[in-house]
Amino acid sequence: MTDTFHARLPTLADADLRRILEHSSDYRTDAVEAALVELGRRGHPVSEDEGARIRASLARRDADRAASGWEHADLLGTGRASRLARIRGITSLLLAGGLGSAVALYLTAPPRRPNPLGYEPEDTKRYLRDLELYGGKANVLATEFRRWFDGLWQGRKLAYTVATLTVLLAFGFWFLATRSLPETEVEPEA
Repeated sequence: MTDTFHARLPTLADADLRRILEHSSDYRTDAVEAALVELGRRGHPVSEDEGARIRASLARRDADRAASGWEHADLLGTGRASRLARIRGITSLLLAGGLGSAVALYLTAPPRRPNPLGYEPEDTKRYLRDLELYGGKANVLATEFRRWFDGLWQGRKLAYTVATLTVLLAFGFWFLATRSLPETEVEPEA
């Protein structure tokens, strides 16, 4: 536990200390012990039964983590600042790798070859009329959608697709990772 937590402990409200005890499995063992001591010092001691229940729960959790080999497996760091720094770093790597790949795809994509017939048969009015005749407007729309979707994975459009998916993936990772950060400076355990 860092010294900053112990320095901030007297400034936390009783409700914050109670919240640490209520969600003790989310916090480091020494933070929970410090909250118990601080509440006792303030004249609001926790009953012996509740204290024993909390300590037993923490001991079980720590034993389970030690047995599983994931005792120190918090890949994003333990403090809020270190987690934010790692989240920013991973997001940057995702963006750099994905957008770099998109640029490489764009630069190396061959130009689209023209149809040897000189036109696309799927674009003719007769073809579209036959599609509508046999399957209705839904058939025409489904065929146009399929052609559009297939086109996303070829040539220079693939570069745009990769760039778009990269931005969505990086934003999704950043959004989900920052939602798991604690609200306060109290360092919870993962």
